[in-house]
Amino acid sequence: MGVKDSLGESKKFVFLALALLFVCVLIIFAMKSGLYNSTGSLIGGKNTYEKAEYILEDKYDYTIVITTIYGDIKIDLYENMAPENVNSILFLIGERYYEGLTFHKVIKNFVVQAGDVKGDGTGDPGYSVKKENLVDFEDYTVGMANASQFFIVLPNSSKSSFNGQYSVIGKVTEGFVVLDSIQKVEVDTDYRPINDVVIKSIQIHEN
Repeated sequence: MGVKDSLGESKKFVFLALALLFVCVLIIFAMKSGLYNSTGSLIGGKNTYEKAEYILEDKYDYTIVITTIYGDIKIDLYENMAPENVNSILFLIGERYYEGLTFHKVIKNFVVQAGDVKGDGTGDPGYSVKKENLVDFEDYTVGMANASQFFIVLPNSSKSSFNGQYSVIGKVTEGFVVLDSIQKVEVDTDYRPINDVVIKSIQIHEN
């Protein structure tokens, strides 16, 4: 191999090393900025939207079934009393937005909350919805924290912090044992489960 060939190979090696270094810097920056999680993939791999496509139909009574790693939770939705909020959650279910997300907040005897693409309570789908059906919460009623995040109020909880503040969009009709299992998981100081409580899927039933 001649001198020119050796110099050419050296330049190629330096170029590849610099390219690899650049990629590593980009990955580190993305991880610090919250664009990537520790596995290097986009958090949730979810899109954002300007608004929710309107999909509610008057002829249907809507229920959803949330399949978690602990079992299923069935919720009867109040589409007539909170149409914009219910439509938002149905739209996002149709977009498979919730698949792979977690119950990011679990407070025993108080509330379990899910639907945050960031997993820290700050995520949303890119749009907002108005508050509707601001009635008093009861055990196992479901509220919306924003356009994607929903929470389930547990028995023995104080409802005063919810009443009049969040839209009531439905009520749990099945899966009480599942919720009991979820509320017993170990959590950190921010009430985030140590081991992820993952939503496998959510199915829409039109009755």
